Amino acid sequence: MPAHSHDPVPAHNQTVTNRYIKRYPEHPHREDDPHYALFEAYRRRTRPTARCAMAVRYGTAAHCSGGLELHHAAVEFAVANEVDMKLVMRDFPEVTDHESFERWLEAGDSQLMWLCAHHHRGSAGVHVVSAADWAAAQYAPDFLQ
Repeated sequence: MPAHSHDPVPAHNQTVTNRYIKRYPEHPHREDDPHYALFEAYRRRTRPTARCAMAVRYGTAAHCSGGLELHHAAVEFAVANEVDMKLVMRDFPEVTDHESFERWLEAGDSQLMWLCAHHHRGSAGVHVVSAADWAAAQYAPDFLQ
C-alpha cells in the first residue's frame, strides 16, 4: 500500500464546463402576470437600501461588480407552473395556498434577494455556477473567480 503524503496540495485553478438541458414549462410573460406589480413594488421599496447579498455576507463589496438585480432565490418565475406546492409550503410556511404562493413568488422576503450582476448572472453567478460551487462560495469569498 503506497504511503500518503502529508504535504498539502498546492493551490490551483480548475476550469469546469457543465452542459445540461433546463425544462421550462409554458408560462406567461412576467409583465402579463397580475402579481408582477408586487415585484415592482418590492423593487422600488427595497432598492434604496439594497446591497448585494454576497457583499453583506462577506462584509465587503470587493468581489462585486455590475448593477444590482433582484434574484428569485427559491423558485424562478418561469418554473412556477410546475412546482409541487406541498414542497414549497413545507419550506416556506408563509405559503399556504396558490394565491399566497403567487404573492410570495413576486414579493416574498424569503424568495427575493438583491445580487450584483456578477453574483447573479456573471461568471460567479447563482444562475451560472453549480449549486455545490454556489454553496462553497458562501464561505470562501475567493473560491469563484
